[in-house]
Amino acid sequence: MNRTLKRPMFRIGGSAGTGITSGLDQPQKMANGGRTGYKQGSMPTFQAQGLPGFLTSFGLNLLSTPPQGNIFQTAATAARDPFNRLQASQAAAASTAEDRAFKEKLLERQIESDEAIAEMKKKDSFFAAQTPEEQFRERAKIYSESSIPVIKNNATDLANFEVKNRGENYVQLNFEYDKKTKKFEPDFRSVPEGALTYDPGKGIAYRMTRRDDGILAPIPLNPFTLEPLENIDGSES
Repeated sequence: MNRTLKRPMFRIGGSAGTGITSGLDQPQKMANGGRTGYKQGSMPTFQAQGLPGFLTSFGLNLLSTPPQGNIFQTAATAARDPFNRLQASQAAAASTAEDRAFKEKLLERQIESDEAIAEMKKKDSFFAAQTPEEQFRERAKIYSESSIPVIKNNATDLANFEVKNRGENYVQLNFEYDKKTKKFEPDFRSVPEGALTYDPGKGIAYRMTRRDDGILAPIPLNPFTLEPLENIDGSES
């Protein structure tokens, strides 16, 4: 007898339902005169996902795969298709999880944006009913309590600019923390085309303008006259 067939895994004895024969000791459902899931001349198809499904398919493939030189080569051949299916299922699961996380992040940002817009509308309605002096005092007080240093440290200048230009199409500039510079940097992405904004840290106003190449860019302006600045640093060209 071939030595391979004398190895322990091929000896007769023991009970079905353990090891690579896991599940074979359970009765099979009958449908149309035969076992459900079987097709004549082929092995059953298992839909189980993950490692359990891989082990089940691998075990059944190993029993039905002709000897391939030695037991290791035979096992490798039997494991090839189940392993490919395992990789495909894991990739699909990972893709679904990433997509779900991305959608949750978008929803979170949308909620934050809606809340910010609602708060801005509430403030605008409140300020509209006040005199310029009252608006300045209230804005300066709010900005002096900001958690963003560039706004807190320049609360008076920011409040003064906003009250002075309250008739303009003004949008307050956002600031995002930059891990590289370790500072809050201006973020112009929320400022629409044509809108006026102000960077209190630099003391410069900006008008969002579409350049000839189609790119929307902040054009620096004199904060007092709102005229374009040719050289921000004051140097001669």
